[in-house]
Amino acid sequence: MTRSWKRNLTVVWIAELLAIMGFSSTFPIYSYYIQSLGVPEDLVARWSGIVISASSLSMGVMGPIWGALGDRHGRKIMVMRAMFGGAVIISLIGFAQTVEQFAILRFIQGALTGTVAAATALVAGSTPRERLGETLGKLQLAIFLGQAFGPITGGFVADTLGYRAAFWLTGAYLLVAGVLILTMVHEEFTPSAEVLQGTIWQRMRHDIPVIFTGSLLGLVLMLRFALRIGLRLTSPTIPLIVQELVPGSTLLGSASGLLTTVSGISSAIAAPIVGQWADRGDSRRLLMGSAFIAAAAMLLQGVAGSYWVMAAGQFLLGLGLGGTLSIISAYIGRMAPEGRVGTAFGLDTMAVALSGAVGPTVGGWLSDTVNRRSPLYAGSITMALAGIAVLRLPKNPAEEQQDSRAEA
Repeated sequence: MTRSWKRNLTVVWIAELLAIMGFSSTFPIYSYYIQSLGVPEDLVARWSGIVISASSLSMGVMGPIWGALGDRHGRKIMVMRAMFGGAVIISLIGFAQTVEQFAILRFIQGALTGTVAAATALVAGSTPRERLGETLGKLQLAIFLGQAFGPITGGFVADTLGYRAAFWLTGAYLLVAGVLILTMVHEEFTPSAEVLQGTIWQRMRHDIPVIFTGSLLGLVLMLRFALRIGLRLTSPTIPLIVQELVPGSTLLGSASGLLTTVSGISSAIAAPIVGQWADRGDSRRLLMGSAFIAAAAMLLQGVAGSYWVMAAGQFLLGLGLGGTLSIISAYIGRMAPEGRVGTAFGLDTMAVALSGAVGPTVGGWLSDTVNRRSPLYAGSITMALAGIAVLRLPKNPAEEQQDSRAEA
């Protein structure tokens, strides 16, 4: 085990904070940017879903491929690819003239990025396994802090300098993050002899079934998908609900961004604490409780009659999400067969990305055809069902760890 894992964690933590601040600074303004591109009002939610889904669809296809390449060539270069690729493409989005161009660039963005999975694989690959819950909880802290402060800064830039400037800000964040990884992270990487056998496609055909066979990792990835799809159902409609709750406001970008900031702060509080608890106790019970908290938060927002009740729901939602993400990441890191951490987190990227492809599209359709709040109710039900499915997991991922290694 490398001695530099703590130093690498610090650098990756800062870089991922900047990257997520960048990504999240534009997320709350997608619907408003689409409106500014001339899309009719009755199609804004639908196009928002398409634009959000475009990136997730391509990321879902490329996630396992990048993960397998990381197992073969190293995880540091995968983080750099995601950072620098995102810096270029998202900056170009700021120059889009039509919603179709926006959607195409988002599709390319998804194929090139995936900083969370790449950074998680880099950190997990060098962290002592008995410290994974705590360490990945700390990494989630960076992600959630980025989600907390990115939207409010992006919303402010959008309200003062225009929506396009927010995308250029994201490009700058990612560029700095990429330079940090390039210059300050030291990776002692030696691929296993088995991983180097055959072509990358032959290895993927062998490794992906190995990852699923003989353990409950497949169920963990399905739970990740279900919990994320419950969240992503609401992506296109939240900014439009804000528009209804604060009619005539000239600070819609800031108002939408503040909601994401609230959930990011509470997630940042929950992720490292719950991750540490999970290392010491019953991971399954903590994961179930976190999922039910997230489901209740969705329901609260569905019946919210004011902006501030929405904000309270977002705070509660963040607590639930912080717990689910840190625990599931620890399950994946411990259940992954030796030498295939990158592939395992690549499949995790696919699960998250597919939820991002399906959720916003379905949520946008529900918002436009049923009513604005229906995606919140659907998300609440989905998260509650995922919480019940958690009962099939072992109390601690360490219980499955040995079986996973044996199958490798």
